Amino acid sequence: MDVILLAAGLGSRLGSLTRDLPKALIEVGGRPLLLHALSFATQLRPSRIIVVGGFGFPLVRKALAKFPGGDTPPVELVENNHFRDGNLVSLLTAKPLVSDGFLVMNVDHIYRPSIAAVVAPEVAEVTAFIDTDRKLGDDDMKVERGGDGRVVAIAKTLAKFDCGYVGMTRVPGALLESYFQEADRALAEEGRAIHVERILARLAKTDTAPSCRDISGHGWLEVDTPDERTAAEARLATAGWA
Repeated sequence: MDVILLAAGLGSRLGSLTRDLPKALIEVGGRPLLLHALSFATQLRPSRIIVVGGFGFPLVRKALAKFPGGDTPPVELVENNHFRDGNLVSLLTAKPLVSDGFLVMNVDHIYRPSIAAVVAPEVAEVTAFIDTDRKLGDDDMKVERGGDGRVVAIAKTLAKFDCGYVGMTRVPGALLESYFQEADRALAEEGRAIHVERILARLAKTDTAPSCRDISGHGWLEVDTPDERTAAEARLATAGWA
């Protein structure tokens, strides 16, 4: 399995924090978001980690040089020059490097280490990771599941939902071609502003609707605004996070 980290964004909602830094390099708990993501990805024992940079690309490259070697998987950095588009463009920037199943994750999420044991086991289908223990607000990605546990719909605007998306999707090697075909269709039909979750939404309308895997009870953090960064700092400082 490969891990693809989407780290190209500007992080405009973080205000002055990202005036000179890409979102991936904002520090939370004394470490850049990128290094939090790399540490979690390493626990999954992937074949390699593909980082898609964009805004502040030279700074991201410099930060990656500090990532420890040794037993860690190889890290490859690719540049998305169209980082102002939706992050589906970032995913497709990584596509030429992908030859096996992969996990795609956002760099602005900090996952508790215990979640790795839920994510690592193999999947046979495109699988969205969800939880049921958050109160979801307007900006949260909501998921409606059918009776078989598969995704029926996914969007921030859903009125009917039973869980939330946590920013990770796994695609098995056998479904790489069909997944990327749907990604290409989404880009052609919906434009370049869309995000990777649109692939899940489109697949949900087919006979290969994505499965779900639940990480409820573990806890994770999102850093999209200054207030969320402050809350994440406080949570990481508490005993028992690791």
